[in-house]
Amino acid sequence: MDPLTFDYENLHLRVDRGVFELFPLDGIEYGFRVPLRWLGALVLYKKPDRPGELILGVVRDPDTVLYGTDRLAFRYRNTQAVRVPPGDEPLFRAYFTEVAALAGRRVL
Repeated sequence: MDPLTFDYENLHLRVDRGVFELFPLDGIEYGFRVPLRWLGALVLYKKPDRPGELILGVVRDPDTVLYGTDRLAFRYRNTQAVRVPPGDEPLFRAYFTEVAALAGRRVL
């Protein structure tokens, strides 16, 4: 099976053989890698009609939702320097819905 990928602004997200990876495409030397069993993802909106923050991390309970994760469910979280306008959130939801299906998990 080919890797499941998603590109947004300066980020490349990839799932391959049960592992989620995030790669920045702007030369910054950080990334994120976690087994799908422990992945949590959220686009957090603090104010309506304002861009939200992409948060990825490791959840405390692998039975929690994969996307739409409650902030308190994270054991470790990494806020990406990417702002997601409300109109782009469905792109992330669609990608993480496919990821959740691969992991046998659900989305909120």
